[in-house]
Amino acid sequence: MKSIPFLLLFCFFTCKVCSQIIFDDNSMRAKIVWLSEKGIENRSIFKTYLEECDLLGLDSCNYEYDFNEQSQLTNLEDSVAADQRITMAVKHFFYDVAYGRNVPKVAYNGLNDEICQDISTKILKSLNEGTFKYLLQEIEPASPEYIAIKKAIAQYTLMPHESTPITSYIVDSTNHPLIEKLYSLGFLDTLNYQLPEIYIRQQLRKAQHLFELYEDGGLRPGVFDALNVPLSVRIQQLKQSLNVFRWLNCYRENKQIIVVNIPSANLFFYQGNSILLSSHTVVGRRATPTPTLCSKVTELVMYPYWTVPYSIATKELLPAIRNNISYLAAGNYQVLDKQGVVLNPYDINWKALSSKNFPYTIRQANGCDNSLGIMKLNFFTPYDVYLHDTPWKNFFSYNQRYFSHGCIRVEEAMALARLVMPARANEINHLAEMKKTSDGKPVIMKLKDPIPVFVLYQVAWPDENGMIRFFKDVYGKYDWIILTIR
Repeated sequence: MKSIPFLLLFCFFTCKVCSQIIFDDNSMRAKIVWLSEKGIENRSIFKTYLEECDLLGLDSCNYEYDFNEQSQLTNLEDSVAADQRITMAVKHFFYDVAYGRNVPKVAYNGLNDEICQDISTKILKSLNEGTFKYLLQEIEPASPEYIAIKKAIAQYTLMPHESTPITSYIVDSTNHPLIEKLYSLGFLDTLNYQLPEIYIRQQLRKAQHLFELYEDGGLRPGVFDALNVPLSVRIQQLKQSLNVFRWLNCYRENKQIIVVNIPSANLFFYQGNSILLSSHTVVGRRATPTPTLCSKVTELVMYPYWTVPYSIATKELLPAIRNNISYLAAGNYQVLDKQGVVLNPYDINWKALSSKNFPYTIRQANGCDNSLGIMKLNFFTPYDVYLHDTPWKNFFSYNQRYFSHGCIRVEEAMALARLVMPARANEINHLAEMKKTSDGKPVIMKLKDPIPVFVLYQVAWPDENGMIRFFKDVYGKYDWIILTIR
């Protein structure tokens, strides 16, 4: 008896379509669907689908079936079992097409899974109506980002994957590894070692743009690092992002969601397949990384307080306060006891305090100079992380924006606020023109319908123009891909 791969065996016990397709509900007699005379064409179509797995960001090995098995079948019982194995593979394949496979887990997930397609029913319907050849197109996501990533996978798959690492700083046609890499990335039409230097530099600038690097047409260590990542690794990064967009598809279908990607340091506000807002962000540096998470925005706060995280209060602020207690007033900081009562900082023996003995909370009063700016979005996480405005706008002009302690600063903070609370947009605009609220307290606006927010970590990701680019693996999370492939 042939062994059944574990994943297909699991699918068999959980798959509603198995009973729907294999058995006639009225008579409960076994029916042959794929191995019958009528099923030959559909079986051939499924085989074609599996041949496209690589371009779909999937692995055909996960849906293995011996298409020559029919010739070895001797009785009805064997034929039914074989037919069921095909059914399991089909269901598993289309489930992965719809919802993604090997989607990276986030550090905190406060959302329930979204199911927007009844895969079993769609398979059964396509078989009954003779439309199985159109089923892949029907089930695949149709978002522009998904289509663009899929196109990039197809482009890079056709290119040579192996190339000599670039080590020379010379930018001309004698640097063969550079020419070969520009060709494999699609910036040269042919492997031409007679190109003029000015043209090579033009194409190198395009490659630098692809990798979010300074676009000067020159070679240096950072450019080497990006260019020398094997194309096979880039394809794996694209495949992972493709599956992430599959996973996001049901969340964003006819709904609003906020997506932040850490390596690209950008934010998108989606409604269905439309982008209502794209914005630069500043995310955590490597030493203080921004955590990945899924949650729901429940509140918009105008002129928020900033409650300084304990680690920042004791490691950064405490030494400054010990040196000069006026640091507190200069930064508009307040000191609170455990009951939330504001204390006189001059009554505290600061030299007696340490990271192990700090029974106070430091809070920055609201205003334009507050570290959270004049707006923040609240969502539950186990971390002190927010989406917020900032008084330090200059960091948004950098290509690689990894400067925060973990929070996410949003360049288009007020535009985001108006999208989150459209019914109170005029009030938000009015508050934004003020330097502080009339009573000095934050204005808290609760969302009637909380908005899902995703903070993800994907190196291959679209920019604000929809171009798929490769960003710095700032936290070193993709080392495993490079090690696996090499």
